[in-house]
Amino acid sequence: MKPSNDIYMRRRLEAVSGVIVLGFALLVIRAVDLQWLQAEALSMKAEKQRQRQYTVSAPRGAILDRKGRILAESIKVPSISAIASDIPASRIDELAEALEIGPARLKKRLAGKSGFVWLARQTSPETAERVIALNIPGVRRETEWRRYYPLGPETGHALGFVGVDGRGLEGLELSLDDTLQGQPGRMHIRRDARGILLPGGTWLRPPQAGKSIPLYLDATIQSTVYAALADGVYKYSAKAGSVVVMRPADGAILAMANWPSFNANNFRKFKPEEWRNRAITDVFEPGSVLKPFAVAAALNSGRWKKDSRIYCENGSFKVADYTIHDDHPERWLDMTGLLARSSNIGAAKLALDIGAEPLYRVLADVGFRQRTGIGLSGESPGILPPLSRWGPVETATIAFGQGIAVTPLQLATAFSVLANGGKYVQPRLVQPSGNGETDNLPQRQVLPAHIAKTVMEMLKHATGTDGTGSLAVPAGYQVAGKTGTAQKPSPDGGYAEDKFTAVFAGAVPADQPELVIVVVIDEPQKVIYGGRVAAPIFRKIAARTLPYLGISPGLKRQWQKNWKALPLVVAPRQKAAPEGMVPSLAGKSLRQVRRISTQYGYQLHVHGSGWVSRQRPAAFAQLPADGRIEVWLDE
Repeated sequence: MKPSNDIYMRRRLEAVSGVIVLGFALLVIRAVDLQWLQAEALSMKAEKQRQRQYTVSAPRGAILDRKGRILAESIKVPSISAIASDIPASRIDELAEALEIGPARLKKRLAGKSGFVWLARQTSPETAERVIALNIPGVRRETEWRRYYPLGPETGHALGFVGVDGRGLEGLELSLDDTLQGQPGRMHIRRDARGILLPGGTWLRPPQAGKSIPLYLDATIQSTVYAALADGVYKYSAKAGSVVVMRPADGAILAMANWPSFNANNFRKFKPEEWRNRAITDVFEPGSVLKPFAVAAALNSGRWKKDSRIYCENGSFKVADYTIHDDHPERWLDMTGLLARSSNIGAAKLALDIGAEPLYRVLADVGFRQRTGIGLSGESPGILPPLSRWGPVETATIAFGQGIAVTPLQLATAFSVLANGGKYVQPRLVQPSGNGETDNLPQRQVLPAHIAKTVMEMLKHATGTDGTGSLAVPAGYQVAGKTGTAQKPSPDGGYAEDKFTAVFAGAVPADQPELVIVVVIDEPQKVIYGGRVAAPIFRKIAARTLPYLGISPGLKRQWQKNWKALPLVVAPRQKAAPEGMVPSLAGKSLRQVRRISTQYGYQLHVHGSGWVSRQRPAAFAQLPADGRIEVWLDE
C-alpha cells in the first residue's frame, strides 16, 4: 500500500508543478506579448486615453457703427461636452438632473455614440458649475462664443444673426461671414486614469479672432428711426413699415429699420418670415412719389420747361379705355404745381407727350430695375416692365407710380440722385477697408445737374403750406420731398379698395441735402394718405437727427461739407464720473453697461452674460488713462 501512496503523491506533485510551470510560462508569454509584441500599440492606446486634442472656437469679429460703438460682438459662454463612452451608466440620472433634462432624453443623446458629443450648448454658468461639480468621467466644460446685439430688435434685420455653430445665417452676419469668422484653434489636454481633466494644456494652434467691421450705420440714428417708425405703425394700426436714411453724397446708409422687427439675441422665438429685411425684400407700388422722375424725364426731353403749363382736365382723363382721376380736380398747372398738387393726370400727360422710352430710361438709370448691390441677401430688383410691354395706358400709369414696384432702398437711392446733382451712387452699409478698392465708389451722372436741381426746387413747394407734404417739415428746416398714396394690387387682379401704401420720400436740408429719408407704411387703417401718415414720421426723424449731426435749424450748418468716405471715428471719451472715478456697475445688465460705456466713452471689455457680478477697476477707483473697464457677468 505504501509504495502506491508514494506514487500517487509524487504524481500529484508533478501535476501541480506542471500547472505552476505552465502558469509561469503563460505569464512569460503574456509579458513578452505585452512588453514587446504589443508595446507600441498599447502605448498609443494608453496615450490616446490619457491625452486628447480639442478644437477651440474663435470669436467672430465685432460689428461697429460709424463711431466705433458695438452693434454685435461675441461673448464667452459655457457649454458642456463629453466623450460618450467614458460616461458611467450609473451616473446618467444625476448628470441629467444637473443638466435639467430627462434621463431618457440624455440616454437618447448618447445612444450609439462613443466619441465627442455636446450635452448642452451655450448654457448658463450655474448649469455648467453644477455639472462640473459632479466630477463625472468624460464630461467637461467648454468655452464657446455667443453673439450679442446691444440694440436688439433695432438692428435685427440689418445685422441678422448667427447660429449656434457661429456661422452667419441672416443679414450682414451672413454676407460678411468670411471676414467676421475667426480661425479655430487646437489644444492638447491631459486626463487622469478616471478621465478627469488635468489642469493646464498646450496650444497646438491658438484661435484667431475674426476681423471687426465698421459700418456707416449710426446707433443713435438707428434708435431714433426705429422708435419713430414703431410709433407711426402703432398710431395708424398699420400692417408694417420701413425707413431708410441715406447720405446722398456717398451712398452711406445711416439707418435701416423695419417694423415689426425681431430680436436677434433670441431669433429662434420668431418665425422665419419675420427675419426678412422688408427695406430690401418687399416691393410696393410707389404711387405719386414717382412723379418727380416723370417731371425729370419731361424736362430732360427738352419738350418741357420749368414754367411750362399743362391742362389737367378738371380731374378726369381717359387714356384708351382707362380713365385717370385726380383727388383734387385741377385745370392748368405748371411743373411745380403738378408736384405740389400731386396731379396724376398731369404726370400721365407728360409721359404720353414725351413717349415711353425717355421715361423708361430715367427710371432705369436712377436704379428702379436692378438690385442696389448693398451686400444683403434676399434683395429684390423690383419690377419695371420691359419697354416692349409699355402701351399708352402703361406709360400713363407708370408716370404716377402704378404698374411699377420698388423697394424702400431703391426709392432712397433714386431720391439721392436728385439730391446729389443727378449722380447715381451705390448705397452701402460697410465702411471701406482702407485698401483703396472701395473707398470711392464711382458716381454716374444719370441726370443733368441742372435738371436735378430744378426738380429739387420744385419739391420744396411740394412740402410747402399748399403742398401735400407740408407735415414732413421740421421747424427751422426746408424739405424737398414728395408724398405717395398707392392702392395695393389685389391677388385677384386690379386694385384692392381698402388696402393702401403710404409713402414719403425727401431730402433735407433742401438747399444742401445731407440726408435722404424714405418712410413706407404698409396698410395704415385710420388714415391712408402719405402726407398724413408717412410725412409726420419723416418730420420726427429729421427733427431729431439733424441737430445730432450738427445741422442747426435756420443757422449756418456746422457739419462737414464733405461727407465722402468718412473714416471710422471713435466717440470722444468724456469725463467718466465726478473726479474721474469708475462708477459702480454691479447688478446692471449688459445693455445698461453698453449704454453707459457709450455715453462716457469707456473702452469696455465683457466676459460672460447676464448681469454684472464683478468689475475691474473696482467701483469708485480712479479711472485708467485709457478708459478701459472690464466686467464679468453671470446669469
